[in-house]
Amino acid sequence: MKAYLQVLSTGTADCSPSIILHFDSQRYMINCGEGTQRLCMESKLRFSKLQTILFTRNHWECFGGVPGMLLTLSDVGLRNIKLLGGENLTHAMTSTRHFVYRNTMAVDTFEFSQDNNKYQDENLRITSVQILPENFERSAPREWPLTKSSVQSPNGSPSGSPSSSPTSAPQTAKIVVPELAPNGVPVVVGSKRNSDEVQSPAIESMESPMDIRKRVLGNMFNVSKFGNLTLPTKKAKKDPRAKSSTSDGQTDVDMILASQAAAADTNDGKTCGGKPRGSYTDLPRTSPIPTAISYIFQSPDYVGKFNKQAALDLGVRPGKLFGQLVNGKSVESTTGEMVHPHQVISGARPGRVFMVVDCPDLGYLSNLVQASEFSKFQKGSEGLQAACIVHLAGHDVVSHPQYKEWMLRFGEETQHIMANQEYCSQKLIWRSQSQGCYKLSKLDSNIFPVPYYDNNPVHALQEDLKDVPVKASLAESMMTYILEPSTGVDESEVVKPMTLDPNYDSLKDHSKQYLREYYELSEKAQQDIAADAASTLEEFPGRDVVLTALGTGSSHPSKYRNVSATLLEIPRDGTFLLDAGEGTYGQMFRQFGGYRRTPDQKNSVDTRIENMKGIFISHLHADHHLGIVSVIDRWNKLRHADTEPLYLIAPMRFNTFLQELSDVQDFGYHNVKFIESEDIVYWRDPAKDWRKQNARPAMSDLLRSSGFRDISTVDVIHCPWSYGISMTHQSGWKIVYSGDTRPCQNLVQAGHGATVLLHEATFEDDMQDEALKKKHSTTQEAIAVGEGMEARFTMLTHFSQRYPKIPRFDHEDKSTLIGICFDLMSVPLGQIYKLPKFLPALQVLYSAQSDEAKEGEEESNDSELKSLQQATE
Repeated sequence: MKAYLQVLSTGTADCSPSIILHFDSQRYMINCGEGTQRLCMESKLRFSKLQTILFTRNHWECFGGVPGMLLTLSDVGLRNIKLLGGENLTHAMTSTRHFVYRNTMAVDTFEFSQDNNKYQDENLRITSVQILPENFERSAPREWPLTKSSVQSPNGSPSGSPSSSPTSAPQTAKIVVPELAPNGVPVVVGSKRNSDEVQSPAIESMESPMDIRKRVLGNMFNVSKFGNLTLPTKKAKKDPRAKSSTSDGQTDVDMILASQAAAADTNDGKTCGGKPRGSYTDLPRTSPIPTAISYIFQSPDYVGKFNKQAALDLGVRPGKLFGQLVNGKSVESTTGEMVHPHQVISGARPGRVFMVVDCPDLGYLSNLVQASEFSKFQKGSEGLQAACIVHLAGHDVVSHPQYKEWMLRFGEETQHIMANQEYCSQKLIWRSQSQGCYKLSKLDSNIFPVPYYDNNPVHALQEDLKDVPVKASLAESMMTYILEPSTGVDESEVVKPMTLDPNYDSLKDHSKQYLREYYELSEKAQQDIAADAASTLEEFPGRDVVLTALGTGSSHPSKYRNVSATLLEIPRDGTFLLDAGEGTYGQMFRQFGGYRRTPDQKNSVDTRIENMKGIFISHLHADHHLGIVSVIDRWNKLRHADTEPLYLIAPMRFNTFLQELSDVQDFGYHNVKFIESEDIVYWRDPAKDWRKQNARPAMSDLLRSSGFRDISTVDVIHCPWSYGISMTHQSGWKIVYSGDTRPCQNLVQAGHGATVLLHEATFEDDMQDEALKKKHSTTQEAIAVGEGMEARFTMLTHFSQRYPKIPRFDHEDKSTLIGICFDLMSVPLGQIYKLPKFLPALQVLYSAQSDEAKEGEEESNDSELKSLQQATE
């Protein structure tokens, strides 16, 4: 048997520490924060053998990458996954039920407790050491206010949105068990289901809170049900609010939405998403418990080598008696004597012991070092010595005398590996993206800046442990510690820190012709821009507003493009975030110069988040919002007593998710004001529509805080509860964001006269059928929307993740100026005119001869990545 431990992430702002355990039969992952899936792709780690994920804490830092990871694991063909962690793990997972569900996979959870702290399978015996901070007292669940749109309308009719107000934590509760699709037909195995399908029909049962959560989880991932049944075909319903179009495909409502809304629409066709069939329930309440779990692992005992001749000499008959000896049983010889395993087996020994220790801060330290579970592996005991310990602790903990003394107890032969961003530098981990940014920066280093990095750690491990005689190493990405058959560190696959040359001689004199040609065309583009004085001097409202593309890819993170997120920086009025896909915070960190290191530092990620006024989430698909928790958490830590609330505009069920997740981790959501997207749809009459009236107080505060004159959502054509947004500033400029949609007349109408349209362009023009099927837009369709609304600029985003090619389009004779978004591109609206001048150089950089295109061809032949692309695009 070969077994080894491998460091995936050392801990950076992009991705918290993560460890992979490799055994012949399966792989295990320890912690899966945001960015873990993307780092697996960057590192070319396969998903196919991953079957178990363990978490050291129920904190988004440790499990924020799991929702997206589960969807990916299902899409590449995994059928069973086990999640192990502390109390509230199941609650955290089921809080995602509105947007994480597959019926091609089964997911189960196992929650450790003080009475049940062990777990075992064919490869590992696991002991959990559960530590709470000193003087911790658990609070009652937070009481959330009723959102105004969750109450009845003035005429007594329900709003069509489920209430997310909690009640006191019940001991038993009623649960809705999802068995069938809303039309009464079993769900197709392998299909992507609408979130309503995990809510209905209503089947009542009296169960404990944990049973309820387990049942909900089982129906989010119900691989065992309805194996060979298919859904009937339904004719798509036309959106009654959309104007006529030359193409029938442009106004088709999502098939699932049509089947749900056709039978019973209580809002005269004016509620995007229709009314959910069946009743709706919140999860049973709980409250955060900040347990930090350290894991003690032991691999299977090594049975040694069986000496066949010795057994024969002792009179043991060949056959099943040999097997019994190998399995540790004594047998009787032909002479009647008992033969014991140690007489015929040599080299047997216990399995290797290794650990992962999580001590988040000094509040945990005393309880950790006193934990009795570690004592039998320390000096002076008769137990086994730990071969390796991975420490997820920072400088304050590791440098503390009590922690250093505790490390010494394990003996001088134990290998210690330190994985924490205070010791491991903020090196570039998205190497493919960083190389792409470096090449693009030749065009304009302000619009395409090189991502921030620092290859020097904040604290030196050698200094902190200089008086401690232990074997200690810094974690490095892809560092390996071999567990079986021998032990030791292997750094042969370690990814060395990346540096980016500030000059571009490497491009000018490159051996590859396409890069030399790109360099020359970049020079020409700069000359053309310098000669275009008229565009440079043109004045218009909003020219100093900066649009930063933080994620421009569709469906799942990739090496080159992260998932959807765009930041608006409005001088004197702060920032506004449009969608927040997984990894958004890490992208902001790289774009805006890292953490604030001095009080007077102006360029930092903290400055942008501290000044954030609002966030818009377009719809419930996971690639558009899984980064929001990290952003809110950081904003909450930076806020002061006089900080104004952060405003969140999103579908109602997203509010439910964040409230339920707050029962597991307090990330500051109680300081956020929620505005339901449906309440501020552009066609609602503020004088007559009760929903618009209910939203008015919060909207008035948001408009005052952000400097906008009007903010309205737009119901678009994608999935239930999908919206775009139109935002008009007091100074006269206007930005429109499409979210995910087919070309939509509603968006054209609401966005008329926009300064900038940010529109998805998922598919190329030759993939019209795919665009129709999956309710996305092609490049030319997105441009046509920009022309239809008479937008000054049209920016294209949300591209296929196959590889970083650029869309092909004719930009001549268009009434709207067209630009292509790239990850970490920051462009003032007054400089968008430059982007078309970059097109000749970009077409060479991403031509068929480019390294990126060739790598994309290789990946397209990879069966695992190919299945992922086909399932998600």
